[in-house]
Amino acid sequence: MIQNFRSLSILSAALAAALFLTLLFMPGLVFWLFQIPGSESAAFLSRRAAVLFLGFGILMWLVRNAEGSPMRRAICIGWGTTMVALAILGTLEFLRGFVGIGIFSAVFIETFIGVSYLRLARKKN
Repeated sequence: MIQNFRSLSILSAALAAALFLTLLFMPGLVFWLFQIPGSESAAFLSRRAAVLFLGFGILMWLVRNAEGSPMRRAICIGWGTTMVALAILGTLEFLRGFVGIGIFSAVFIETFIGVSYLRLARKKN
């Protein structure tokens, strides 16, 4: 686990930027990796999700130097909860047979980042 808020925020911003670019310009890559059928509707939702990741990436980049505070703790809890929830959802979708084994590349990263943020939230500073 990453124990440093700045490093974790930079990693999160970079990941969000990569997801933004991939979901906006190459959604077929995600469809292929997760083994889900592509469609115009799926591509539409992919582009909308891309914009969300753009916002998350900018947020994490801008707060990377934040000192320990209730606001930083809230960011850690929010981002950590989001990542862990995505990991759980990905696992459940695999178990129900909707996505392929490729989902575990995302589940691993989401779990790592989510748990790292939640551990940072528990620290006093």
